[in-house]
Amino acid sequence: MTAYESSAAVTPAAGPAQARAAAAIKSVDARMLVLLRCVLAFSALLILLAEPSRFGKSVLLTYLSLGLYCVYTVLIALISQRLQWPVPPRALHWADVAFFAFLIALTGGTSGFFFLFFFYAILVASFGWGSREGMLVTVASSILLAATELTFTQAINHRAHAGGLIQAAYLLVFGFLISYFGGYERLLRRRLALLKEINDLWNPRFGVDHTLGVNLERLVEFYGGTSCVLVVRRRVPTLQYAMYSASRFRPGHASIPSYVAERSAGALLRLPDSLTAIYHGPRGPWWAMFRRYSAYDIDLGVRTKSFQAECAAWANLLDTRALVTVPYVQHDGTVGRIFLTGVRGGFTHADIEFLAQVSDAMSTVIENMCLVEELISKAAEHERRTISRDLHDTTIQPYIGLKLALDALYREAGENNTVSQRILDLISMAEMTIRDLRDYASKLKDRTAMPGEFLVAAVRKQSERLGRFYGINVEVTSDISPALEGPLAAAAFQIISEGLSNVLRHTTAKRAFVTILCENSHLLLKIGNDAVPSENAVKEFMPRSINERALILGGSTFVEQSLGGQTVVHVTIPM
Repeated sequence: MTAYESSAAVTPAAGPAQARAAAAIKSVDARMLVLLRCVLAFSALLILLAEPSRFGKSVLLTYLSLGLYCVYTVLIALISQRLQWPVPPRALHWADVAFFAFLIALTGGTSGFFFLFFFYAILVASFGWGSREGMLVTVASSILLAATELTFTQAINHRAHAGGLIQAAYLLVFGFLISYFGGYERLLRRRLALLKEINDLWNPRFGVDHTLGVNLERLVEFYGGTSCVLVVRRRVPTLQYAMYSASRFRPGHASIPSYVAERSAGALLRLPDSLTAIYHGPRGPWWAMFRRYSAYDIDLGVRTKSFQAECAAWANLLDTRALVTVPYVQHDGTVGRIFLTGVRGGFTHADIEFLAQVSDAMSTVIENMCLVEELISKAAEHERRTISRDLHDTTIQPYIGLKLALDALYREAGENNTVSQRILDLISMAEMTIRDLRDYASKLKDRTAMPGEFLVAAVRKQSERLGRFYGINVEVTSDISPALEGPLAAAAFQIISEGLSNVLRHTTAKRAFVTILCENSHLLLKIGNDAVPSENAVKEFMPRSINERALILGGSTFVEQSLGGQTVVHVTIPM
């Protein structure tokens, strides 16, 4: 294994993440690789047609074999074109190695140029799948070349055999060089892809915790490590210590910080803010003993052997054989340290430099998020105050006038009038609407968001009103997570209110249901109503207002119409 290839090991991802990773590691043009196979096949066939006497008695079998291989390469090219030129599968370059060895054996080892075709398989393996795969193909090709030359070459002396061994040695040396540079190029592209993902635009609604957690999980996936821990000391608004931990065995939990005591955090933040270090324990691989520990001061630009005892204690605390740590610094006074553990091949100084770049990129992204969030908050505060004033002047006042008119109508009708009770109901509805509008205007002005735990209570209160005034029985079920924050809860309440309003305005159903669930870092909302036998079949539709709110929050909406006649609106929003 080369010095850098240890950092290129990565565990397979699943689903869309795997597709993005495959696109990111595509270091060479797949179209060029596939078409180059066709060029090699047809060039070999042309050489055979031009000088068949060189290939001995098996020339007819050689014709047939190369003809079939040409057809095979054309079929592979056509299939790749239909699939939009994906990265060639691993089985293809191994099949090429087997055919090239068969071709050399078939021609009796006398054609000295066919061994050059092995470089094509090495090239594809190295640039498409990394240096480890390229070296495996190199070793296999060299062994097959030497074996076929020694077995099938017909020579009265040892010169031909010696030439075959020289070719195998030539293939081995230059194959290793191609594998090294191909794998290194692939590693650099993967690093650039990771930095690009970290620097992508983030939605400030998800918050700093979500951003840090996702990036730590990306580091674990990139290195194939066991865990990645970030410990930070924040001074705003008060001094506090937070720890984010991403684990390969518990994905999706890194976004929830754990607040630790100053003494515990101080033990992890003991190194200077400019010091980076790698440490390999005594149980690590044998070659790690030559670089058991090394530290590098970023500001001074020098290496040091200090703080080895601290790194050994951290490795023991984190139960790992390999450890790398780099500082994390923001311009607002927040400082911390990243610990990456558990890589099977260990770490190198190149990993230190790259992780330092990743740490700088993460801190820059967080600073930009805070700045954007501050700008958005100031603009939103000005807009909220304007809407609050407009709401008071243009909406609440007419409702107050309507309530006064209903009060006068009730007094004029008298208590014994048959319509008095209905007038009282209208007065009660007007009072509740005025109260709700005033509460809403106050929340807009004071920037007060609905706490997550009060969401269910607010929905139940809304359901009681529908039952009292319109006779609609609403069943509410919920399973709320503590991670549900106020702004998202307020948005969810607006979506549910709109959904229940749609049931009232567009159907004659008397039974509805609302489900609020928090699953896998997503908020799931279901608003539906039972079937009404007297109504015609509901046509396919998409609630525009609900869908727009969900899209703004980064979610999705779809409408389900069951065979029993129920209509259910499903809304999924990331938390």
